[in-house]
Amino acid sequence: MSSIRKAMLTLLAREPLTGYDIKQQMNTRMGAFWKANNNQVYPELSKMEEVGLIRLKEVEHDSYRPPRKVYEITQAGKESLIEWTIEPVELATIKDEFLVKAYNTWLVDPEKMLIRIEEARILHIEKLSIYLDKMEELKGMLDPNLKFDPISSSMDVVEHGILYERMYIEWCDKVIKKLQNSK
Repeated sequence: MSSIRKAMLTLLAREPLTGYDIKQQMNTRMGAFWKANNNQVYPELSKMEEVGLIRLKEVEHDSYRPPRKVYEITQAGKESLIEWTIEPVELATIKDEFLVKAYNTWLVDPEKMLIRIEEARILHIEKLSIYLDKMEELKGMLDPNLKFDPISSSMDVVEHGILYERMYIEWCDKVIKKLQNSK
């Protein structure tokens, strides 16, 4: 199963969505770890419908817009997603251009690199703030009567983002201190 298909089924397992909604949620709800564009979403919807992983639930009509197709996951789609979810995974490789630049810090005037590290730190503080706000929002949506709630799973992923951003900020602080001491 392709990566885009897995991500789309993940969203459709929670609620019926249009192609536009899928793209929006991939870039917001899943944006920290997954992005998609229109040329991926719509062709994949057709393929998933052809193989029976999703079905057209309804077509919404507004007088001023083209019809919107709302898709829902089928039982076969859920079973496929469950099977994929419990498969073992390989360790992910982080691709972070800034870390490659930091690898070259020894070549650069410490004052110049200090500016870049401080900028990176600010960006990660901003992203941490977004995650913290998202966590508060999710806490308000959590259903205390459900043992396993989709919101709880979302909170687990957002918590990963919070921990990652805190770690990155801590790393920036260490490098900043090191660069300041090298003056």
